[in-house]
Amino acid sequence: MPRARLLTMGMLGVAVAAGAAQAQRPPFELVQPERFAASGGQPNAWADFDGDGDLDLFVGFRQDTPNRLYRNDSGRFTNVALAMGVADVADTRAAAWGDFDADGDADLFVGFTRKSNRPAKLYRNNGRGRPFTDVAASMGLESIGETRQPSFIDYDNDGDLDVFVALRDAPNRLFRNDGPRFADVGKELGVDDPRRTVGAVWFDFDVDGDLDVFVANQNGDLNGLFRNDGVRFVDVAGPLGVDAAGRAPTSGSNGPSVADFDNDGDLDLFVASYGPNYFYRNDGPGKFTEIAAAVGLAGGALATPSRWGDFDNDGRIDLYVSSYIDKPLNERDFLFRNDGGRFVDVIPELLLKRGATHGIQWVDFDGDGDLDFSLANNNPNGTHSLYRNLLPPTEHRGRFRCGSWTPAGAPRRQAPRCVCSRRARNGCSAWASWTAAADTARRTSCPFTWAWAPMNAWTSK
Repeated sequence: MPRARLLTMGMLGVAVAAGAAQAQRPPFELVQPERFAASGGQPNAWADFDGDGDLDLFVGFRQDTPNRLYRNDSGRFTNVALAMGVADVADTRAAAWGDFDADGDADLFVGFTRKSNRPAKLYRNNGRGRPFTDVAASMGLESIGETRQPSFIDYDNDGDLDVFVALRDAPNRLFRNDGPRFADVGKELGVDDPRRTVGAVWFDFDVDGDLDVFVANQNGDLNGLFRNDGVRFVDVAGPLGVDAAGRAPTSGSNGPSVADFDNDGDLDLFVASYGPNYFYRNDGPGKFTEIAAAVGLAGGALATPSRWGDFDNDGRIDLYVSSYIDKPLNERDFLFRNDGGRFVDVIPELLLKRGATHGIQWVDFDGDGDLDFSLANNNPNGTHSLYRNLLPPTEHRGRFRCGSWTPAGAPRRQAPRCVCSRRARNGCSAWASWTAAADTARRTSCPFTWAWAPMNAWTSK
């Protein structure tokens, strides 16, 4: 059976293992600010596309600005998108990495807006130094529309990566990987939500061994939680109380993310929204309690993506929430430090000045044992900045608690945790999405099945 590699930050956040608590406001510094100064950035996604052991960065841009692929050369970044054949100029709204052909390197999905009139592209990685090739049409993965969140996941536990595509203006798509080609099975399996979806995150909320999907919908539409029953998906958001019923048509949800914020062994769900944010504590298979206000996470009226990451290495996973600001409004980003039971906004002034609108990712790009941070802001004066975490060396632990799988050899129903080496193959430091293919996962160097894409491993709105 081919080995699936699923990351995702996914559409999960990444966490660094226990260490001493950091000062009140975390110290970050800009990395190559002139390199990352261009405005118009939208999705961003990390993967080691050239197999040299460090993580590289893809950033998609608004119409007429070429997309960029930054090769990481020991902490210095060079844009190689044109040489690698991925410098599209169409309005790009979604990106994800995943090894769909199981040949050991990271392939790239790129999605565009409806007005661009461009179908999504699936770029096959042809090996180190060789340009990528768009194989979407020949592989049967043809999708056109207002693309928002793609995810590489193994929904059917057959050992290869399938592709889910969230669309704002059409039913969502699920493409099953059948080897030579993909089959469009979304409608057949009941996961073709026709509502206006702008975010998605995959996780096994009911702990039955397969991946379910939460979809965040806009313009007052109800959110969906599609339970994977093997032969079909069933929307159980209403019965479980996670559909955001009763909100106004001007409200809607954007960037969902999951993490075990209370270290009780199950994955909790945060939903960034226009209007109130939602935070659903997982109280056991099939039980959620909304606690956003109670733990200090309700703030922000125009929240877009969200990402989890333990930036201070204290063993409690923290949360970054960005906001969409297209005019001078009293709205900003938040960096919520998890103080155990409550969250406190500790965003440093440097990040306040250069917030995100769409792309946010935690990643240890320099391999020093703490989580750095990249963002993308598509406003005229925005940037797609990269920040280095200046956590003192004594607080670096060099091991990452990825929060998304059980340790190798552990029973499936133990806490969804793993501890893996920072230099584990394909960078546990960057990604923490997961699949339920436990037997496959236990054969990898880190007990995950990997894809390169935060589901989120790295996708963004």
